[in-house]
Amino acid sequence: MSTISAAAGGIDVQGIVSQLMQIERQPLQAIQKNLSGVQTRLSAFGKLQSALASFQDAARALTRNSTWQASTAGSSDAAAVKATAGSGAIAGGYSIEVAQLARRQTVASGAYADSAAVVGEGTLRIRMGALDAAGTSFTPDAARPEVAVTIAAGSTLAQVRDAINAAGAGVTASLVADGSGQRLMLRSTDSGAAQAFSVAVDDADGASQDAIGLSALAFDPAAAAGSGRNLSLTQSAQDALVTVNGLQVSSPSNRLTGVIENVTLELGRATTSPVEVTVGTDSASLRGSLDAFVKSWNDLNKLLADQVRYDPDTKTAGPLQGDQTVVRVQQQLREILRGTVGTSAPNSLSALGIEVQRDGSLAANAARLDAALADPSAVQAFFARSGATAADDGMARRLVARLDAMLAADGVLTGATDSLHAREKAIGQQQERLEARLTEIQKRLLRQYTALDANLAQMTGSLASVQSLLDSNASSRG
Repeated sequence: MSTISAAAGGIDVQGIVSQLMQIERQPLQAIQKNLSGVQTRLSAFGKLQSALASFQDAARALTRNSTWQASTAGSSDAAAVKATAGSGAIAGGYSIEVAQLARRQTVASGAYADSAAVVGEGTLRIRMGALDAAGTSFTPDAARPEVAVTIAAGSTLAQVRDAINAAGAGVTASLVADGSGQRLMLRSTDSGAAQAFSVAVDDADGASQDAIGLSALAFDPAAAAGSGRNLSLTQSAQDALVTVNGLQVSSPSNRLTGVIENVTLELGRATTSPVEVTVGTDSASLRGSLDAFVKSWNDLNKLLADQVRYDPDTKTAGPLQGDQTVVRVQQQLREILRGTVGTSAPNSLSALGIEVQRDGSLAANAARLDAALADPSAVQAFFARSGATAADDGMARRLVARLDAMLAADGVLTGATDSLHAREKAIGQQQERLEARLTEIQKRLLRQYTALDANLAQMTGSLASVQSLLDSNASSRG
């Protein structure tokens, strides 16, 4: 009996197409690897540009007068006179005596039962000016008009306080409990003899000078107690009186600026003996600027070395290994750091106590550097001098100028990164085209193998029919 064999099932279309596409995608993997390499280099250049900018900032700080004019001030009695030096303060010593502190005028009312006590109705008229030394005569300030504060009927002590504070009259109000009750305290906002004030009252009860109702808050320095002088003067407005090296100075504030050039004095109390204030160069600040310069270079130097390094043991290279742009940047900056400036000492980093190491890094000798800073003007000239030509400039100025050129829009680093960005774009476009072609290839293979699978299924069905017919004929003959 003749027998025709038939396949039991179809083919694995997805598996076959997947394996074929792995082969087709090999060029894409090479493109993606190339793109990844370009992006790694771009990232490395970004880090390098950031480190160069940081080093430039540290170098630029050494070109500023404010860096080299950093000063410090000390006081023999900071509780009485605190001194703070600003940039450009002149070194020297000052003998300071404080006769009196600046103060704000303060007045207080009589005692009320509590803050809810009703005071009265009317208008408070507050006027700023000056009291005489005896505190009995008031001269209004024509430049500051009187401020009227309306007090509504039934207003409590707390509400009077709030109304005064909201008026912006140059006076602040508060409530103080002294054991006998609540007192309304008025105080000039600013200190100084010209910050005194008077309080006139238009009392709704018609009696504006007695101590009944709102007139209890009147304060006329020239009036008698109970006749318009109903608030107690607890502190007079006064200027600070200070003697600096024998010269008497007055100030409306206890914070004196400009009395000593670029030095601020803060007065804490009157003195019984002179306070000695000394002003000198802030060596710690200068040392900090130089340390920042050294650290910034060392960070940049390590980054440069890491980017161009090749490790023969691991056979790995830095992302910018062999890049001539980076090599030139490294060489040019090291050349400046090893150079000299003029002929006057110090004329090199080494002369300052900052040694260039074999790997290009800098190491500061603390003792030698501190000794050099004993003459800050000489160190400033080494870093910050502005010469007739660029070659005569100080080292920091040379570095700033060179870094400006490197980081400029038309500089070598921008050119290198622009070139890499162009490559990145071209490779990306190539990848997109290849991915589109691979998509079409995959569609075509799926169509072909799906059709083949259908044909095989049809052939299998036909073979099965023929086999069935043969089997039927054989049975009828038997």
